[in-house]
Amino acid sequence: MTCPECGQQASDDAKFCDRCGQGLSNSAARQIESALPPLDPGTELKGGVRIVELLRRSSDENRYRAERVNDGVPERLQLRERQGPQPPATDQAPASDTNGALATDAPRDKEDPSGPRAKTADLKLKAIPPAGQQNATPDRTSASSGPTEGEDETGAIAESESTLVLTEAVPDSGDSQDEALAANGQSPADAPAAETPPEAEPAADDLGEVFGRVLGLSLTLNHPAFQRALDGFADGGRVYLVYPDEVLNPLARIPGGLRMGESEAMSVAIQVCQAVGFVHRRGLRVNDICPESVALSADGRIKLTGLDYISNDNELQAEPIFNDGYTAPEIYRAKKVDKRADVFSIGALLYTCLTGERLDSETWRGEAGPVLFYPPHVVTPALEQAVRHALLFDPGARWPSVDALKAKLVELSSLVQIRAAALSDVGMVRELNEDAVMTLEYWRDSQVEPAQNFLYVVADGMGGAEAGEVASAIAVAAIRNYVENGLKAAAVNDGRMMLQDALEEANRKILEYVADHPEARGMGSTAVSAFIQPPEAAVAWVGDSRVYLCNGGGLRQLTKDHSLVQRLVEIGQITPEEARHHEHKNVITRSLGARQSGAAGAESIAIRLKRGDRMMLCSDGLTAHVEDARIGEILRKYSDPNDAARELVVAANAGGGTDNVSVVVIFAG
Repeated sequence: MTCPECGQQASDDAKFCDRCGQGLSNSAARQIESALPPLDPGTELKGGVRIVELLRRSSDENRYRAERVNDGVPERLQLRERQGPQPPATDQAPASDTNGALATDAPRDKEDPSGPRAKTADLKLKAIPPAGQQNATPDRTSASSGPTEGEDETGAIAESESTLVLTEAVPDSGDSQDEALAANGQSPADAPAAETPPEAEPAADDLGEVFGRVLGLSLTLNHPAFQRALDGFADGGRVYLVYPDEVLNPLARIPGGLRMGESEAMSVAIQVCQAVGFVHRRGLRVNDICPESVALSADGRIKLTGLDYISNDNELQAEPIFNDGYTAPEIYRAKKVDKRADVFSIGALLYTCLTGERLDSETWRGEAGPVLFYPPHVVTPALEQAVRHALLFDPGARWPSVDALKAKLVELSSLVQIRAAALSDVGMVRELNEDAVMTLEYWRDSQVEPAQNFLYVVADGMGGAEAGEVASAIAVAAIRNYVENGLKAAAVNDGRMMLQDALEEANRKILEYVADHPEARGMGSTAVSAFIQPPEAAVAWVGDSRVYLCNGGGLRQLTKDHSLVQRLVEIGQITPEEARHHEHKNVITRSLGARQSGAAGAESIAIRLKRGDRMMLCSDGLTAHVEDARIGEILRKYSDPNDAARELVVAANAGGGTDNVSVVVIFAG
């Protein structure tokens, strides 16, 4: 069968369309046969619009790519086309009472325009004109209950007000002027001659209920996350909406299936929340939130394309949208619906982005359906709970607003989860491994005193007779003790200075050891360390051990070597490439224990980690044999830091392995 919404082919027993989520049945599938016949390419329409190609067909409309010349410049467009509104039947005159008035259930002027009798078709949107063009005393009735408030001096409606505006025509009685003159003792002949009215602007085309509504919203909802029509027109019994020709890829049609990583899925949901919140602050709700109505633009931002079903909370739609798996259960049950229905739909969309599946809606008319994650889908527990909260069957138990849901998702997306792996190897030439590596991770998930502290150190010892091995061991122990004591004493206000001071403490400890053991004179160690309290991180170093940061901007060295060749590069005597092969490349200018007294000269920097960042600490045994470009490739290659650490060490050994090689690989996710 064929989906009546998007034209996708499906098996005869399919319940839903795999592309757009539309519910399928044999009768629904046959509706595609009654679709509006498309126009041929080259067809000329009103306003110089010319059809270029047919893009899509559905049961009730066609979409085209088109073009027109605007001020001499060709303009690419997209068109939505529907059958124009049918003229009212005139075979039978409307019934009237004995006084000649139309017979209705209730007087028109007393009917509540936002009450239970209101239908989608009755709510006509009127765009807010630019400042200075408003009437001094505009007559309008807000679709929300109560008096209209929140207008500024220009007549613009404040965010808290509904921009759905109902206008009611006032009948013009031809006798009213005569009656007024008679009341003043004048005859109609005494009335001043009427001024010739200025030439009236041509009446706007009747676009029908849906297109008229969408165009009004397009002119009113000035938000970049909505696909908005530029204008509309009628031609040859058909009506058209004109859009910019922009590339929009609905989430439902993502190649390879709709399933994302947690970070990407939360980014989509947060953007949708921002757009829907914009609508909610105007007293409206979106209703149509699903993978087919949410698209990615060319710059990767979200666009909502489903303006057809926007309504206010008091409105009972004659034909509400039933998008199985995304429409809130209370809409199926004809219960009172408010903006929490959109909260449910965003939660359902996020569920699909995380799992690639649609919620089971078979029982929604009477009870909650199952919301299944594991097995087979593994989602971070905090994120799973946030999604389940949005999908609760009872609207009163859900997130109270899209802003509350967005705040939770922003909180979860800003949490940086740290995963790390450390590996040290003697290399292919040395007999002893004088490097030392330390990882210290402390994490407590508590409402009272949550804490995440991560400390990583790589030390490269030097000095004969096993002195280098001792120096690196002293260094990592001293750094650990200093940081732990600092954390016990009080909260860390400046991780950068604490880490820099920890390296100077390690320098003092090595000097104390040498003073007590004269045979160890000449021993020392380089050291590089990172202290992370997500998302904040500090890096401190002495010597030529390094820290790299790899992210979307590429690979960047955070540290600056304390070495002779680095100094030569800085003064312009050699290039960075020449430094890699210089005869004095192993000569360092600072180290722990190098001076008999005084500071070691540790340096430090602070950075802020983002999800997806990858950091690496290493001794010079790695950088002597592996180019920076290759280091970046390896860090980006793996999703597990253990795999990346292993290949880095293997690559260093394959390149010669003339020194001990040690790495700590840190993934922020």
